[in-house]
Amino acid sequence: MKLTYAIIAVIMLALSASPFFFLKKADFGIDENNPGQVIAVSSYDAKVRSMDPATCGDTMSASIQANTFEGLYGYHFLLRPVKVIPILADGMPEISKDTLTYTIKIKKGLKYRRSPCFGTDKDGQPQTREVVAGDFVLAFKRVADPHIVTPLALAFIESKIVGLKEYRDKAKSYNKGDFSRYDLPFEGVKALDSHTLQFSLSVPFPQLIYVLAMHNYAPFPKEIISYYLENRDESDGSRSPVPMKDRSTFIKDCRAMVGTGAYYIDKLSYDGGDIVMKRNPDFREEYYPSEGSAGDKEAGLLDDAGKRVPFVDVNIMLFVPEDNPAWNMFMAKRTDVSGIPQQMFKTVILPGSKLTDSMAKDGIKLMQYESPAIYWLGFNLRDKVLGNSKSLRQALSLAFDVETYLKVLFNDRGVRAMNVVPSAFEEYPDLPKSPYSRFDLQAARAKLLAARMELEQAGVIKPGDPFPTLTVDLGGRDEPQKRVGEFIKFEFKQIGLEAKIELNDWPILQEKVENYKTQIYTMGWHADYPDPENFLQLFFGPNVESQTNQTYYINPEFDKLFEKASKMLPCPERTLIYSKMVGMLNEDCPVLLLSQPVSFVLCHPWVSNSKPHPVGYGFFKYRRIDEQMKKRMTGDN
Repeated sequence: MKLTYAIIAVIMLALSASPFFFLKKADFGIDENNPGQVIAVSSYDAKVRSMDPATCGDTMSASIQANTFEGLYGYHFLLRPVKVIPILADGMPEISKDTLTYTIKIKKGLKYRRSPCFGTDKDGQPQTREVVAGDFVLAFKRVADPHIVTPLALAFIESKIVGLKEYRDKAKSYNKGDFSRYDLPFEGVKALDSHTLQFSLSVPFPQLIYVLAMHNYAPFPKEIISYYLENRDESDGSRSPVPMKDRSTFIKDCRAMVGTGAYYIDKLSYDGGDIVMKRNPDFREEYYPSEGSAGDKEAGLLDDAGKRVPFVDVNIMLFVPEDNPAWNMFMAKRTDVSGIPQQMFKTVILPGSKLTDSMAKDGIKLMQYESPAIYWLGFNLRDKVLGNSKSLRQALSLAFDVETYLKVLFNDRGVRAMNVVPSAFEEYPDLPKSPYSRFDLQAARAKLLAARMELEQAGVIKPGDPFPTLTVDLGGRDEPQKRVGEFIKFEFKQIGLEAKIELNDWPILQEKVENYKTQIYTMGWHADYPDPENFLQLFFGPNVESQTNQTYYINPEFDKLFEKASKMLPCPERTLIYSKMVGMLNEDCPVLLLSQPVSFVLCHPWVSNSKPHPVGYGFFKYRRIDEQMKKRMTGDN
């Protein structure tokens, strides 16, 4: 999923539990007369873009959504290497001999969180109902709906599921507000009965089990459509109580966010504001895992084995866009989890990546981990300058001193990316390193001479003309992002190129990138599942239409190899194909490779059951707070 430099720490902040004593509970819809509630408070700094699982494509939104919406499968919280486990499914799939048919049983008795869309009882209280197989069918129809922008979820299944293209083609003829299109048949996703789901594939797709472990395909009740989205006759009193400007998309109202997860969203702002997640009273019986990886028992991660979850009742998340205020809140014990601002890093972390004595004496814990993610500067290859000169893209890569970039701006919290695949993946040692992932100004200037010839031949510039100014869009407006912009300008200036920096809010940057309204932009990708295919699909030509291929990289040879490899199970032959594909990307430079992040996250001692997961989301239900310790350390009595 798409991410920015701050997002890894943001995810941890967003999923944290922490004491919060400087605002009134009533401000967040919390009953002050219920002292037994466990209330968690955290901060986040990137605006949420979507709360519709079908449209989710960024890590900030996913980190919130996955605690509300669940898929058929998910990941074990503690086991490494990662392991897919049933969540809403009643066991693993039954797969046909030709691997083209997956039959999945759904657990019985699963309930949605209560909502007026299911009706009300005699006292006017919202009702709920059981999850059925047809709800998953509707979820996949929404992903395939041409009237909804679903770039990530659609890209994974578009050429894999029987009948998807036919459904999309037929649905195009319907008006946006005509939801009868969801009555159209979808051959590849069927409900065999109320609790049996069947997928029919057009080609072998070994990654399907990983895709089904994503919350993007969470069940979607048809009552949401009729209650919140359909136009109704106002005279009969049944008109939707929540006004909506565009009824073809999921309503931006937390009341319509009906999922099966351990929490529901009680309050949310898309413009930056407080987010409140509350315990879902209709959540099924689920228990903390009793099995872990090496070292988990010693770390106390199995102390709650077999206990019913969730442990926290309310999670309050405050929008704090600046690093320093968020840090001050943590140090004042108002929040319990925090990243470390760049200017504070050396006062907190000693050589060898250890905490200072004062931090350690206070019981503060440090989590340090590499994420399966790659950051880069993306090039829009539809742009006449960048698209017509591979040598220019190579020159920019060679002119960028990534090691100094990481040292000066990020306290070395990252390692230089050598290709588009994270080093944690099993195939990584067999993949080639990019010859342009190095700092070499002499080679960059030589490439720039070749770039001039390419651009002159393409008629973009005339002989003797200066290179056009390059525009770089960044995903943030704060001081750290301004420093990133200044660094980028300096690096390009070293080879005689001028750069203009545009600062954007994160959702605005994503919208510009998806509509190819940028030239160069900061972006990255966090693994959705542990397979290089998840990163290589970002450069698959047909994914331009679904907006997952946001560089507009078109290479027919690459596409043929991708189509072949995506049908194969892990094997040496597939790894060899991956190697060829990575080699093409290394040479064509659709992105300027930056880094694979290393995250440093601090938490106060009253927080337990905190273990970052490489690819999964939705683990806040396992978080524990020691209330007595919290009160002693904060003086909240």
